[in-house]
Amino acid sequence: MGEIKSTLDLVLEKTKNLTLSNEEKLSLAREKLAKRVQGLCNRYLDNFLPMSHLKNEMAKIASNDRELAYNFLKKHLLAHFDLDSDNSLILSALSEVAAYDINLMTNLQKEYQSEKENTKKTFTEKVFLALQERGVSGPAVVANLNNIPEWDQFLKSLRKRYQERLKTIEND
Repeated sequence: MGEIKSTLDLVLEKTKNLTLSNEEKLSLAREKLAKRVQGLCNRYLDNFLPMSHLKNEMAKIASNDRELAYNFLKKHLLAHFDLDSDNSLILSALSEVAAYDINLMTNLQKEYQSEKENTKKTFTEKVFLALQERGVSGPAVVANLNNIPEWDQFLKSLRKRYQERLKTIEND
């Protein structure tokens, strides 16, 4: 009588002559590199990896993969860029590690913040005037812009407009 084979033995027996094509090997190597760089980027952005270690780890990548690795790093860092947040970690890594010109991005963020603050002042003044007309005034009165649909619409259109500009900067 023949011996009983496990499922694993059967699968291994059927696939022992299968090999990966060169394209598949390159694709797997590329995915592995992308995951490695993404992991480094995430650890850096979570403050678990200092800038010096990020530079060292990126320098350790094989020279034939280094350009691709820096492109992955730029891509991951740019994906985390948020116009409403402090992007100092992202900008310093883009500048110091990836040799990326950050001037356009910093200027864009400054423009965005300036336009947002100026419009916020205008909306706040309108709210205070409306409250004064109703007889509500004083130093304890605070404008709550979150309840104003026009403010929400303005923020959405502002973010959309600046996100589009950010994408054109990223693609250049």
